[in-house]
Amino acid sequence: MLPLEVFRVESPDKTGAEAYESVIRDVLADLELTTVLGRLWVHIDPAEPVFLFCTLIRTGLPPICVKDMADISTGTPSTKQVELKLTNEEHVSTLLSILWIEYGRENVSQPERLVITIDTEEKDRVAKELVDVVIADPRREIETRLADALLRITPEGFRVRHHVSTGSEMLFVASEDSIKPEWVMKAENMMDQLKEDL
Repeated sequence: MLPLEVFRVESPDKTGAEAYESVIRDVLADLELTTVLGRLWVHIDPAEPVFLFCTLIRTGLPPICVKDMADISTGTPSTKQVELKLTNEEHVSTLLSILWIEYGRENVSQPERLVITIDTEEKDRVAKELVDVVIADPRREIETRLADALLRITPEGFRVRHHVSTGSEMLFVASEDSIKPEWVMKAENMMDQLKEDL
């Protein structure tokens, strides 16, 4: 995937903007976000003091459901079990945790490495419900890494924050002072401009 299509860092202090751009690039690379973010625009003004961060996130990573990692069957009519035959082992520990919470640890077992069973009286209902249970959501992982990046690049002392995230875009405003409506409006205008270039 391509690196950032738009990467803009602006500030009244040109030298500071260049230094900040370098720091942001390093943080994004460390957190493996350079190919995940499509466009990024940062405005920082130490005199105001305000820090604005707007980004468009490349989407296309759907959530991983049980049906993506296992074949689900109910076996013979006499068995009171749902069987999951794993086709992907990547998120097995998360899957087991979800099953233990939902059906009780005593009803979930793993008799073989690639087989998980659930003892239940309502095997048809359970099998049907399991299909679309979300095991992992890559978009949430991206938002978590992006939040980590913001913690690292937001100027020291800018503890008053406002952010909006839709999953495909994130707008973030931070300051030492109360957030002014005009800062939020400026960030919204920056976001609109980033989207216009599409």
